[in-house]
Amino acid sequence: MKKRIAPSPRRPANQKKTRIAIVEDELLLANMLEDLLSRFRDLTVVGCAADGEAGWQLCQTTQPDLALVDIELPKVDGLKLIQRLAGAYPRMRLLSMSGLMDAYTIWSVMQCGAHGYVDKTQTPELLVEAIRAVARGNTFFGPTFSQVRQEWLARPEAFQKILSEREQEVLRGVVAGWDDGRIGTELGISAATIEVHRKRIRQKVGVHNDRGLLFYARQWGLDTRIQRGS
Repeated sequence: MKKRIAPSPRRPANQKKTRIAIVEDELLLANMLEDLLSRFRDLTVVGCAADGEAGWQLCQTTQPDLALVDIELPKVDGLKLIQRLAGAYPRMRLLSMSGLMDAYTIWSVMQCGAHGYVDKTQTPELLVEAIRAVARGNTFFGPTFSQVRQEWLARPEAFQKILSEREQEVLRGVVAGWDDGRIGTELGISAATIEVHRKRIRQKVGVHNDRGLLFYARQWGLDTRIQRGS
């Protein structure tokens, strides 16, 4: 029998509910999350949005206490949305979620200003625990997150230690199968500059061709999050 989460104990009449905005592009999952959180007397959902731009508008309109944001969103990437919200609303608590646990994703979450991260493979109980912890002003990063951060990102050869952010962007374009012209257009620089970046990246990671670059990118997870919208 599937285990159900027991609702929280009756809260005092004067206890303020945590107002939550959900930004998740999978409609079924968004509806399930809204249904789950509605079972708890100390939590309430103020709205759901299916892409990053709609999530920005939702948070502007509703001013939630906490935004629960999937990091893989169309139109505006979830981590860019979190970074934007952190800058505009410093009091808003920001909890990211994803099914990805590669080194690149973990590093990106660490850079964006999120107060927590929940792996989608974890239990609903853990999600509620994370929401409550982050809403109280704490941070919540699970054990797998910490393990990847310690075991992979601490390595001397870790991508963030040897590649600049621009070089990471170029490498992700290579992984997407874009030629130098397309990468240059996306990044606002010339194709000739992209070619220079490619050569420099190969030198830094110790490979001789694009096949080697692809292997390196997959090893660190830079192939998992190709931009889905801008």
